[in-house]
Amino acid sequence: MRILLAGALLAASLSCAPALAQSRAPAWYLLKPAEQAILSPLAEDWDSFEPERRRKWLDLAARYPSMTLEEQTRMRARMAYWGSLSPKERIEARERYRRLQTMPPDQRETLRRQWEAYESLSPEERKRLQEAGRSGSKTPGAPAAAPVRK
Repeated sequence: MRILLAGALLAASLSCAPALAQSRAPAWYLLKPAEQAILSPLAEDWDSFEPERRRKWLDLAARYPSMTLEEQTRMRARMAYWGSLSPKERIEARERYRRLQTMPPDQRETLRRQWEAYESLSPEERKRLQEAGRSGSKTPGAPAAAPVRK
C-alpha cells in the first residue's frame, strides 16, 4: 500500500512540474503590469524564450526599481538591442560572451583597451577600419589589428 501511495505522489508531483516551471517563467500575458513595462523591449520575443532565459530577465526586472537612473537607462538600451537581434545573432552573442568569460584576465584587459580605442575613433575612422577589414584577407583565428589613431 505504501508503495502504491508513494507512486501516486510521485506521479502527481511529476505532472505538476511543467506547471510549476511555467509559473516561475510565465508567458507574457501572465506577467505583472510592472514587469511588462520594464521588459517591454522583449515583448515580441518573450514567449519564444526558454524558461531559464525568462527567469533571468524576470530577476533583472525585480532588481530594476533599485537601480540608479543611469543603470535603468543602460538596461533598457541593452534590452532594446537584444530584442533587435535575430535568434542566430543571439546565439553568436552568447558564444562570444562565453569565450570572453573563459579568456585569461590579461587577454580580457588587452581586448578591453582595444575596444576603448575603437570606440574613441570618429565614425569616419570606424567606417574606414571596417572597410579595410572586409577587403583584406584574414586568417581565421588571427587576432584583429588594434585600431590606428592619427
